[in-house]
Amino acid sequence: MAFQKNSTRLKDLGVIGLALSGGGSRAIAFHLGCLRALHQLGLLQQVAVISTISGGSVIGAAYKAHHGSFEEFDRDIQHLLRSGLIKAMAKEFLGLLGLKILSAWLITGAVAVALTGIRILVTVVSWLVPIRLGFLNKLREIRSPVLRSASRTSLLESALNVLIFRGVRLQELSASAPDLVVNATELRTGSAFRFARRESGSWRLGRLANNNVPLAHAVAASAAYPLFLPAFEEIHTFEKQGKHSKERINLTDGGVYDNLGLTNFWPGRSADVSLNVTKVDTIICCSAGYGLRQDPPSQFILARMASAFNVTFDRAQNASIARLYELKEAGKLANIILPYLGQRDQQLIDPPADLVPREKAHIYPTNFNAMPQEWIDRLSRRGEQLTLLLAAQNLQAVPLEA
Repeated sequence: MAFQKNSTRLKDLGVIGLALSGGGSRAIAFHLGCLRALHQLGLLQQVAVISTISGGSVIGAAYKAHHGSFEEFDRDIQHLLRSGLIKAMAKEFLGLLGLKILSAWLITGAVAVALTGIRILVTVVSWLVPIRLGFLNKLREIRSPVLRSASRTSLLESALNVLIFRGVRLQELSASAPDLVVNATELRTGSAFRFARRESGSWRLGRLANNNVPLAHAVAASAAYPLFLPAFEEIHTFEKQGKHSKERINLTDGGVYDNLGLTNFWPGRSADVSLNVTKVDTIICCSAGYGLRQDPPSQFILARMASAFNVTFDRAQNASIARLYELKEAGKLANIILPYLGQRDQQLIDPPADLVPREKAHIYPTNFNAMPQEWIDRLSRRGEQLTLLLAAQNLQAVPLEA
């Protein structure tokens, strides 16, 4: 594909933050089109920070780590989408990593069953005989001291490392713009866990004392959708307010906390408290989130819980989008654009005649399976068209501070 720069460059937009949402391979394909449009406009080179979630982390980190031309990057991402990550994960499972995963599953499973049995026994005894001995009561609160050393999420990390990142670590990324912030969720504290070259960690726990983290590990943590991929269980040393402490953490999909990657861009965030926050003037938020979802009838608990999770997840994204527009109206952001996969086409002003309609794009599932070229073209084309259209309509130059 030949790329041509747009003849009207959009300049002086202040500090630009680019957020790439979650959404598996669907997000990767849609965001590819968004990046393609920003490249044509000359805006991609002006982005100060890319904040990423899940599938957005895959393509965002791939862009940051790429050293060739944008055309080469575009071809590499399309090849990744056609191949998918599942095949590479299956190949990794057939090696030593697969044996490690099985061993970890057996050990952690056995310990979990034993501890569950102890807790049930103590609970039943307490119903019959009042237990006043402190150590027996503490048995009900005991949790496994054994970390899950490998899991299916380790397969994802290994596949990402082989196919894209090839051993690159956060601190080896270029210091030149754009900065990359890969967002995950720390389950024990319910806080955002942000990986970046400069610092990584959570406001609750502090900064990692050793930030020599593989980029593939950060991206896998960000993309570990909790219904299918276990959280990473790790022990790290953190530094907070001059003190060091060792903490056991559980890292899962960044979309659990914020599926749009916007929280580190909100005005008023203090770098003294939050990590990897950036004051921006313009936010470009590319969202490959939910479309017109309609789940099958939920007769059983797992189906009901999955639907309930999806509803909560969708509402949280809507709240973030509403806040984005409120901040713009309040004058705290100079510019925003939201290229959104599920955009209502009838609300667009002067859309192109060949616009890919949302009805033909939004229904692709959020997985990492191999994607047909037809869908790659469809999703990326819609992302490109919406970004070009919305940029022309909504981005206005703002005066830069001296």
